[in-house]
Amino acid sequence: MTWQRRVNGRLRQRRRTTPDPKPTSPHTLGTTIGRVPKPDIKRKKLGRNERCPCGSGKKYKHCHGSVAARSGTEAQAKAELSRLYSFHEAMTLQRTKQQGLGRPIISAQMGDTRFVAVKNRLLHSKKWKTFIDFLGDYIKTAMGGDDWGNKEIRNKPLEERHPILQWYDKVCHQQRNYIKAPGEIYESPKTGAIAAYYGLAYDLYCLDHNAELQKKLIERLKNNDNFYGARYEVAVAAILIRAGFTIEFEDENKRGSTHCEFTATSRRTGRKFSVECKHRESGSKNGELKLSKLGRTLRAALLKKANFERIVFIDLNFPYDPKKHDKFPPQMELALHHIRKFEKNPSNAGDLPSAFLFITNNPIHHHLDDVNVGHAVITDGFKVPEYKTDLPYSLHDAIVNREKHKDIHHLLKSMERYGEIPVTFDGEIPEFAFGRAQQRLLVGRHYMVKDAGGHDRVGLITTATVDEANHKAYCGLTLESGESAIYTWPLSDAEMAAYKSHPDTFFGEVSRNSKSETAMELYDFFLRSYEKTPKEKILEFFASRPNIEHLRTLSQPELASMYAEHCVNFAWAQQRPAAQARPGQHISDGQPSPAKGDEVP
Repeated sequence: MTWQRRVNGRLRQRRRTTPDPKPTSPHTLGTTIGRVPKPDIKRKKLGRNERCPCGSGKKYKHCHGSVAARSGTEAQAKAELSRLYSFHEAMTLQRTKQQGLGRPIISAQMGDTRFVAVKNRLLHSKKWKTFIDFLGDYIKTAMGGDDWGNKEIRNKPLEERHPILQWYDKVCHQQRNYIKAPGEIYESPKTGAIAAYYGLAYDLYCLDHNAELQKKLIERLKNNDNFYGARYEVAVAAILIRAGFTIEFEDENKRGSTHCEFTATSRRTGRKFSVECKHRESGSKNGELKLSKLGRTLRAALLKKANFERIVFIDLNFPYDPKKHDKFPPQMELALHHIRKFEKNPSNAGDLPSAFLFITNNPIHHHLDDVNVGHAVITDGFKVPEYKTDLPYSLHDAIVNREKHKDIHHLLKSMERYGEIPVTFDGEIPEFAFGRAQQRLLVGRHYMVKDAGGHDRVGLITTATVDEANHKAYCGLTLESGESAIYTWPLSDAEMAAYKSHPDTFFGEVSRNSKSETAMELYDFFLRSYEKTPKEKILEFFASRPNIEHLRTLSQPELASMYAEHCVNFAWAQQRPAAQARPGQHISDGQPSPAKGDEVP
């Protein structure tokens, strides 16, 4: 299926990453016995049919590489099951970070054909090597096939075509510029046109795969006058789906009353929200954002009939300043100021209901040729006093307020975590999936290394970390002799890119290390540490408290929360006078990531 002429080759988008943290020194791993091997030992491949390096004379697959050798005893079997569980846990987290909390991508490769399920339909092609390939074809199917797009191309000059077809034209030109060989996977800069075209395709796929892709919505997308409003509605629905909400659209055939766009139900709590979306059609002139009608926009949204608590999304639609991509746009704070002013005026807001506001700005359609265009979002509670972004809270109040409105806090975090388009179908890290990096170093797997005497030995990686400053992996290995040692392997640029995009799962298990920059992040770390601690053990921590009898009446989750808060206040007191927390704001800088010896089978 094509709207123009097919351009051979495949586009792989590169994901952004946050700026590099300060380098940390590698910590000691395991116990070193004897001489520490020299660093930068290459990973050597050991075939299953080669002689086992232990000197037995047997093939490796019949000796140390056999299933019996790895799990012949009950203890070894339990260790193997534990490793498999840890790997599955890591891969699940890795896939979730790429695809969000909606229905996962369902795909399979059979021969040279890739099959992808979209709800109850099965699509297939021999040309889909990446998920981006699939989206490039899927958007044409979702928009009704070839006829509409080809008609636009044949009958209109480029500047008069529908925005989707203008984006498509730029995508095709960029493909021509970056294709080196037909059919090969390649990388290209993430321009505004690339982000706009494939972003729409991904949002439509999420809606189609998880909820419903209404014909009326597609018709609104095809209409130039309604396009940007409908596009924003699709974007918001997809955001909520990836955040773990189910979506139910209102009946568009009802007459006589207005209503919100759809109902969003949290799968975490069952809490329901009526969601309304407003996209300001007129952006800024000369770089200045005019917000005089922002109050009217909010009022129009809140006058819609709603059956549940309200969430209102408003996109400000102003151009992006590439010189300030790492700064939170002052226009966002200005918009919040206008909302607050509107809220305080009884004649404006006195009769309006409360709502949670998500003020966004995603200006990629203003910057189709620019690279790494940033987007921003700020949240606030309209007539919700405990959810104000500009007011400081004590840690305790912040914890209580977050628990009260946990779905809203989770939604904001999800917009930050799940905003990128997946590249692979199964959640694998692209650098490994497409061969740009060597085979992965995985905790719990065996590798061929040299011992202190220079002899080849099979070693089991038990723990690992990365020295980012020197591009090295430090791995603690247990050799077949029982000896333990630290080995280092150099990491290529591609491997470092893979690590930076997925540091929590890079070694095939969920890393328990974390970096906390706020009191709430530190609280979450301690809460995870004690969420499974028995109630009796936590009560021992509180044994000296005068209210110990009251504490005995509390549940384990309540006690774990109290102790986590206590730990934060103690730790934070060493650095700051008091722990403060406030609902956050988020800005994406649009930056992509630059998108050993082998494991013993």
